[in-house]
Amino acid sequence: MGQPLLKEVGDAEKAFAAAPHKVDRVYRTPRHNHNPIEPHAATIAWVGDELVIHDASQMVTQQAQTMADTFGLATEKVRLTSPYVGGGFGSKGLWDHQVIGAAAAKLSGRPVRIALSREGVYRVVGGRTLTEQRVAIGADADGRFMALIHTGLSVMTPHNSMPEPFILGTQAAYAAPNILLKVEVARMNMLANTFMRAPGEAVGTFALESAIDELAVELGIDPVELRLRNEPEKDPTSGLPFSSRHIAQAWRDGAERFGWHARPPRGTRRDGEWRIGVGCATGTYPYYRMPGAEARITLTRDGAEVKALVEVAAAEMGMGTSTTTAIVAAERLGLPMDQVEVGYGDSAIPGAIMAGGSQQTAAIGAAVIAAHGALVGDLIKLAGNDSPLAGLSSEEVGCLDGGLASLTDPGRHESYASILGRSQRDSISATKAGSAPLELMHWSMHSHSALFCEVRVNAVTGETRVSRFLGSFDCGRILNPKTARSQFRGGIIMGLGMALMEETQFDERNGRIMNPSLAEYHLPVHLDVPKST
Repeated sequence: MGQPLLKEVGDAEKAFAAAPHKVDRVYRTPRHNHNPIEPHAATIAWVGDELVIHDASQMVTQQAQTMADTFGLATEKVRLTSPYVGGGFGSKGLWDHQVIGAAAAKLSGRPVRIALSREGVYRVVGGRTLTEQRVAIGADADGRFMALIHTGLSVMTPHNSMPEPFILGTQAAYAAPNILLKVEVARMNMLANTFMRAPGEAVGTFALESAIDELAVELGIDPVELRLRNEPEKDPTSGLPFSSRHIAQAWRDGAERFGWHARPPRGTRRDGEWRIGVGCATGTYPYYRMPGAEARITLTRDGAEVKALVEVAAAEMGMGTSTTTAIVAAERLGLPMDQVEVGYGDSAIPGAIMAGGSQQTAAIGAAVIAAHGALVGDLIKLAGNDSPLAGLSSEEVGCLDGGLASLTDPGRHESYASILGRSQRDSISATKAGSAPLELMHWSMHSHSALFCEVRVNAVTGETRVSRFLGSFDCGRILNPKTARSQFRGGIIMGLGMALMEETQFDERNGRIMNPSLAEYHLPVHLDVPKST
């Protein structure tokens, strides 16, 4: 996301050397590959001099623009539709197979359908490369950090420019007067590093939280208490105030529900051959909102009621984008949900929204708010002097019960259908881009989680089972509790996969992937996943 790969505050190495208590460890993470259940596929055709693509894409507008550039076309000559993406996780973008398919369709004069095999997914769309991370923490006798160092090596291929930015989660996680964060890069002709399931944070927080656990043992301090003692009052690297931060409360609530403080001493809990232990960690992910998002809202008269169509050039991967868009629009318009339809997944819709970086809902929300404001302004002008709203400006009205009403006197109300009917119009539409994301200049904005798990290890076979997992989340306003819970659980399941199962095996002699299938690249199945709360 354009973050620098070097950040320094104070003199971390000097402070670390002087600290009375310290840990200095190296952590390594393996290669990971994308594995959406739905492999990548596209249907491509030339209609005259226009290129039409039906694809599964997380970046509808951007992909259409890039295809136009590739084939020397005007942007409006390319239309990409992507109503259903399926699993994406950062992998559903523009790759070689779409370009090859478009070229084949042009040369053959026929539509072309091209799909990657499961092995093809491994070889084409990239994933996460190796990292080697050093985490060094120096602390005083009370456990307060004097120095925090997170440095190391990431790998990328010569043809892409994205190393794994594993320091991102460390930037605002803990207070320390001296901080050194640095990513160095090695270039290898192997797996291309691409956007994959929280690039940077996913592997970086593993290293950071492991080191904090080791420091807790060194100091003899409860791991939860050690984390609470190092809560920052402001962003430790940027100096910006936090927009909100309630991770301490999440830790306390989670510890109580999990029974953390009632746990027996380490190494004493057994169940036959099974040794049982518990652990905890902090999760974090930054707030992103990229510019360029637009929304188009159209109200259409249907007798005494109106229907709203909200269009955004967004992608739906099953995480509930269309539902949250409808929720935001219905709330703004003062309409019930069943009168709001959402259109998406089409490059013909204005704006550019990417389903990546966990920022699509924020981008869509800002665009819907902007388009709603423009629509209200147009409706006030349309209402005219015969309306109960006559003389009011758009800033003096709100949306209520399927119409506009005075903010100070809700009795001055007129329905959308009445406004349209009196002006002899069947519909009205407004399009506007969301405001620039200036909030990021003033606030450090993040979501957080306090995570607890119970793990069983068989002393005879070495089999590892996670038997219990609890997440306590601090992530701002929840638009849709059902889909939010699904996202929380999905993150936990993906974390289990990365920690216990996933690894892309390479033949180091020739660079070939040795396990390009779901039979040999292991992912969590239902029996691997505990009940999470």
